[in-house]
Amino acid sequence: MAPAPPQTVPCQYKTGKTLGSAVVKECVHITTGDYYACKVLNKKFLIGREHMVRNEIAVLKRVSAGHKNIVQLHDFFETTHNLYLVFDLCTGGELFDRICARGSYFEKDAANIVRTVVSAVKYLHDQGIVHRDLKPENILFKSKAEDADLMLADFGLSKVLDEDNFSILTTTCGTPGYMAPEIFKKAGHGKPVDIWAIGVITYFLLCGYTPFDRDSQYEEMQAICNGDYKFEPAEYWSGVSDLAKDFVKKCLTIDPTNRPTAGQLLDDKWLKADQEVSVQDVTSDAGNAVDLLPSVKRGFDGKKTFRKAVLGMMAVHRFQDQQHHSVGGGQTAQQKEQLVKEVEEMKREAERVCSMSVG
Repeated sequence: MAPAPPQTVPCQYKTGKTLGSAVVKECVHITTGDYYACKVLNKKFLIGREHMVRNEIAVLKRVSAGHKNIVQLHDFFETTHNLYLVFDLCTGGELFDRICARGSYFEKDAANIVRTVVSAVKYLHDQGIVHRDLKPENILFKSKAEDADLMLADFGLSKVLDEDNFSILTTTCGTPGYMAPEIFKKAGHGKPVDIWAIGVITYFLLCGYTPFDRDSQYEEMQAICNGDYKFEPAEYWSGVSDLAKDFVKKCLTIDPTNRPTAGQLLDDKWLKADQEVSVQDVTSDAGNAVDLLPSVKRGFDGKKTFRKAVLGMMAVHRFQDQQHHSVGGGQTAQQKEQLVKEVEEMKREAERVCSMSVG
């Protein structure tokens, strides 16, 4: 006798507007009227693992309820083509947007943020879960209140998806800049990948740009694999303590076996709650700490403006190159040299615009 077809459960949610990412939507529970965020996964990524998904989701639901700084997974539902994971709806916005909206931002503020993230990551690691996609966009505020909790989102997808499909989802959705060297080297990706990402996030929180930011993804991946980064330009780092830089260096250790654990990071001097870590502002009569907000904003805006300009120009030149190929030839050496000059000019213009906006 053929097995009975699985029973379908009527959907209890109605999806609405897209939230930030194309794969996250707002949804409302039809009966209660409560609002949530739902992660949308195309079922083609689940082929061969369908029998595991329900068990893994049950584990994630249990785990997510155990730490106040982890976005809770409440439920899931399915349609013909998609699987929807239903999470708490965080309405306070992304981390960096909140930082930029503040009147001031000190190194101790960055340390507090990192301490919260490390605490949440340690909890996940203790439960046998590697986040695998840590980045500022996945660090949200629960509400718009001034004292709102910081929440770690989007954990556990690696438990639901197989390795290849997880890599496709994470590497095709933006920059690889937070990924550890061993991911690109296909040499394993356990808990140390989260420690590396914490190092990149910390660097970003202290200056406004990432340590391996390059003009192309290939160059970025090469820099990551070689651990090629510096605390430069100096003007962005003069107000940052050596303790903070040492913390970053420990996290960005190329050999994953030599990286500290999340528990060891919590014991680091830089994250000690009673430790005053900020560099003093020499221009302050009261001996106040250096306000990092102007330089962080400048670093973020400079990279954003430059990258946008370069990407726009690259698109134009790719189009021109395709036109030349259609009549039997590629870009000439002169045209390629002109592209390099334009990139350098755009870089100088981006820096000029950003210095004017901060000044």
